Amino acid sequence: MQTLSYTVGQWRAEAHIEELETGKLMAVISVTDDKGTASGDSKHTVVFEHQAGMDTGRETEVLVRRLLRERYGI
Repeated sequence: MQTLSYTVGQWRAEAHIEELETGKLMAVISVTDDKGTASGDSKHTVVFEHQAGMDTGRETEVLVRRLLRERYGI
C-alpha cells in the first residue's frame, strides 16, 4: 500500500493506494481542512483503472483534484 498526500487550497487529502489486480487500483482518500477538521463524509473510496506506464502518483493527484473540485468546490 502506498500513501500520498496533497494540499490544494485549504484542503489536505491523504490517499492510500492499493493495487486490487493488474491495471486496477483502489484509493481511500481522507480529506481535512487546513485546521485538520474532517466533515462527516470526508472519507472517499474510489476504484479506478491504472494505465500501464502511467505514474501512479500523477494519476492519483488528478483523481484527488477532481474529487476536491466536485465535492468541496475547489
